Amino acid sequence: MAEIDIDSLSEVELVALTERIVERLRLLYQRRTSAALRALKIGSRVMFEAPDGTLISGIVTRHNRKTVTVHTDNDRRWNISPEFIMITDEDVSALVEREMPFLKLSDEDYKAWVTANVLPFVKK
Repeated sequence: MAEIDIDSLSEVELVALTERIVERLRLLYQRRTSAALRALKIGSRVMFEAPDGTLISGIVTRHNRKTVTVHTDNDRRWNISPEFIMITDEDVSALVEREMPFLKLSDEDYKAWVTANVLPFVKK
C-alpha cells in the first residue's frame, strides 16, 4: 500500500481527504449490510449476542435497509444490525434448498456453494 504523506497536505486537502474516507467507509458498511440482509429471510431462525454477552435466539420478523427485527424466544423484539446476526445451522440447509430447490449437487459442489453464499454470513 502506498504511503500518503499527510504532513504535506493543507487543511483544505485534509478535510477533502477525510470526506472521501468517510464516504468510502459508508459505502463498505452499506455493501456489508446489504449482503448480510440478502442472507436473512423473514422466518429465518437466528441468534445474536446481547449487550450483556448472552446469546439470544429468535425469528426474523422484518428487515429494512439497516436493521433486522428479531422476535426472540422470550417474547421480546430487538432491532439488530444484520452484521451482528448469526444464522443457525438448521437454517443453513433450508437456505441452500430455497436457493437451489431442484438441483442435485455433489458433496464438493454443495460445500463450494455454502462456502461462497452462506458462510460469509454465519458467525460461529
